[in-house]
This record gives sequence, C-alpha cells and structure tokens, in this order.
Amino acid sequence: MSSAILKEILEAEKEIDAKAENARKKAEKMLKDAEASAKELIGKKEAYLEQINREKLENLKKSLEENKKKKVQEAKKKASEIESRASKNSKKAVEYIYSQFINLEK
Repeated sequence: MSSAILKEILEAEKEIDAKAENARKKAEKMLKDAEASAKELIGKKEAYLEQINREKLENLKKSLEENKKKKVQEAKKKASEIESRASKNSKKAVEYIYSQFINLEK
C-alpha cells in the first residue's frame, strides 16, 4: 500500500515537473515572440521615420533651391536696373560735358 502511494506521489511529481517544464517553454517562446515582434515594430518605425526625414530633407532642398533661384533672379534684375541707370547717367554725363565744352568754345 505505501509503495502504491509512493508511486502515485512520484507520478504526480513527474506530471508537475512536466507541466512546469511545458509552462517554462511556453513562457520562453512567448518572450522570444514578443521580442521578435518588438524588433519588427521598431524596425518598421525606424524605416518610417527615415522616410519622413528623407522627404523633409528633399522638401527643404527644393525650397532652398527655389529661394536661391528667386534671389538670383532678383539680383540679376537689380543689376540690370543699375546697369540701365548707369548707362542713362553716362549718356547724360557725356552730353553735359559736351555742352560745357561747347559753351567754353563760344
């Protein structure tokens, strides 16, 4: 009778050990799955943020290029205006000097 009870106790211990091992394996698998899922999500988020940063950088480059073109056009226009005024002033100066010279000869 005591050997039968002892056998039952040993079998119960084996079952408990097997269940504990099974639970440990499940816990490890869940932990590994959660870690893999977290790494995947982090990777996706990093890729998304990199794409957003690339787009922002590209938009900034375009904006800077547009501003540069605009400033160059404004500078060319201003230079043309200055050149035009200088040309007119030069003609006026020549005419003035010429008229003064003509007046001196009289």
